[in-house]
Amino acid sequence: LNFGTAIPERLELKMLDVHFNMKNIFQAETVQEGVTFVQRNPDISDDILIVGIDSTTLSRFGRWPFPRYRHADLINSFARISDQTQRERSLFLDLFFIEPSDAVDDALLYDAMEQNERVYLETILEFSEPNPSNYDEFFERHERLFDASGRLTNVTGDWKGLPSFFGLQPPLQPFASSAGGYGHANLWDDFDSVYRRQPMVARLSERLDQFYFEDLEAGFAVDDANYERLVWFDRQGRDHAVDTPLTAAGLEELRAQLESDAPQLPVDEDGDGTADSYTFVLTHFSEQFIPSITLALALDYFNKDLEDAEIRIGEYIRIPDPQYFDTESGEWTDYRVLVEPAVYDENGGELEAAEYRNTDELVIPIDEHGTMLINYMGRRSSAARDGHQTFPVRPYYGYAARVPGPNPQEWPPTRAVENDIVMVGAFSQGMADDEKLTPYGLMYGVEVHANALNTILMDQFVRYAPSWMDIAILVGAALVVAFMSSRLSTIWAMLLTGVIIIAYFFTATILFDVRAFMVNFSSPALAMLLTFVSIVVYRVVTEEKDKRRIRDMFGKYVSPAVVSEILESPPELGGIDKDLTVFFSDIRGFTTLSESMTPQELVNHLNIYLTAMTDIILEYRGTLDKYVGDEVMCFWGAPLPQEDHAILACKSAIRQMDRLGELNAEWPPEKRIDIGIGLNSGIMTVGNMGSLGRMNYTLMGDNVNLGARLEGTNKQYATNIIISEYTYGLVKDRVIARELDNIRVKGKNKPVQIYELIDVPEGLQP
Repeated sequence: LNFGTAIPERLELKMLDVHFNMKNIFQAETVQEGVTFVQRNPDISDDILIVGIDSTTLSRFGRWPFPRYRHADLINSFARISDQTQRERSLFLDLFFIEPSDAVDDALLYDAMEQNERVYLETILEFSEPNPSNYDEFFERHERLFDASGRLTNVTGDWKGLPSFFGLQPPLQPFASSAGGYGHANLWDDFDSVYRRQPMVARLSERLDQFYFEDLEAGFAVDDANYERLVWFDRQGRDHAVDTPLTAAGLEELRAQLESDAPQLPVDEDGDGTADSYTFVLTHFSEQFIPSITLALALDYFNKDLEDAEIRIGEYIRIPDPQYFDTESGEWTDYRVLVEPAVYDENGGELEAAEYRNTDELVIPIDEHGTMLINYMGRRSSAARDGHQTFPVRPYYGYAARVPGPNPQEWPPTRAVENDIVMVGAFSQGMADDEKLTPYGLMYGVEVHANALNTILMDQFVRYAPSWMDIAILVGAALVVAFMSSRLSTIWAMLLTGVIIIAYFFTATILFDVRAFMVNFSSPALAMLLTFVSIVVYRVVTEEKDKRRIRDMFGKYVSPAVVSEILESPPELGGIDKDLTVFFSDIRGFTTLSESMTPQELVNHLNIYLTAMTDIILEYRGTLDKYVGDEVMCFWGAPLPQEDHAILACKSAIRQMDRLGELNAEWPPEKRIDIGIGLNSGIMTVGNMGSLGRMNYTLMGDNVNLGARLEGTNKQYATNIIISEYTYGLVKDRVIARELDNIRVKGKNKPVQIYELIDVPEGLQP
């Protein structure tokens, strides 16, 4: 099976690995001077013991596989103690006994298992059927396990959706008959070949009969209540269940499916060796439900039979009223889960009593494939006593090499494994293909089973947050980031988004570590990142659009340098009042000039003049408003504020007169131009004015009109540049000007003092 096919699922599986690797298994704490204790993780059961066939065992007992009398010695070592209340709860052999060995060794092993009565054997389930010569034998072996230890019977839900196993490798019949329990040892890996889950219940399909399609009739049915199926296989070997009882319409639909996807079976009707027709084969299966070895061990630990387990595929396995064996009283009592272990000082004195949580029932969450996520408790254990041990590991030889004789008088009182589930398996690299890739790296198969068993015993199931909670977190996180990204600068939004993601990560990790509760991290994190990037891209695109609009709007009015300043600090568009200096210039005798040239010559001549004047205006950071025939209107102080707007306007006016003199020197007398310039400063209304479809950035107000009137007044005083008293008041310490008159212009009742601008002594640098 391929778990985690979608990208979000794959990311979450990787996040699960990260959560596992951030767990703390041991904590050391100094209580007071000279008193230190090491607190074991309370989520790890004290009743799980691994007996590893390690390198030391191999060096003592020789090459692997051992003769089976060695395993008999190990079993007898646990069973032969004088105080039988101190026995192990169960003894699981993660070993295969599929083929006969030496007859004497097999007899010794059989006898040891009979005497022990607590040995659990495993079977391996396979997707393909056994060899026809072994088919009946293998299923008969498993029937012996059913007879000796019972079977799962209370299975509901969509059991037909479970993966189909058609083959198996069970232990030999004598061992199956003497076993105290059984279970399959299959583990399933995800898309990245990491083993994170175990099928708690698996479906084993035993073939009862086969039918040709033509043999089926309407009304044909199998005993669905007793877990039977009618199945056909497609060309890829996948099985498909047929709903029964069959109807006429169902038969026609089935025929269409078979003709489309099923392989054909040739039929030689006359025996001449040539196919005369083709048909399709359907198989009648009886389904058996096989518990995982860890579920079987857990049920025995809780004093429950296989029949007591309530299984609903896709939801849960319920174990009602679990119990545990109290070795001190020798009685079964209500099961309780350790929450906080007792704390002892270095002299063995109890500092804090243990805390427990009562458990009326145990509910194992399973998916539609019957699998449970394994809550790994830590990295792989070491066979060395001074090495890291998530679960305690003892060497195989330590028990198998010290076997008491058959005389009960010589048996030791205990093996110090009271009520322990002893799990025996390979624990040396290279001795068997029994290393699995887990979230903590490679781990021996027996320790993977130990982690799965611990998940059940300690009620430490990995539980996922409900969908509504994940959706709420995702939407909330995206909205928060969207709000920040749209309100704050990009740098601050990026930093805060990173802080939120990191905070959420540690929150999710703490929830997993403390409660084994898994909230979706990948999707909200990706949502926050994508939201941030989307908002930033939107802002960049929008700001670039705004900048382009501003550039198009002001590029024809002001110099590129001013445009750059505007883009850095966009002006408030619309009509606003500002302190400005307005500039008007006009050609004198334009009518006479136009009569001396053709229209084409006049246009070309004006273009030379206007280009020169406009370049000077932009050089002095003025804003060009408009051309009205031969008239030029511009201003200083908008769209960006300019404290020196008056002196810039004065310098620009004098520089234009100088440039006009240079041009006139190059032209013949009949083409020479004389102009008048009027300057006024004051409060004016500036902004975009016009209609939505066509607007112009311009000025309005009495002070604008005064500037226009001053330009025309140059004719009466035979001057070129007239400035108002308002402009003069701003520049009087920096210019040379001659007082002309105190006049009252058209539209103004109050007289205005006017001046002829002559020069700027400090120079004409912009």
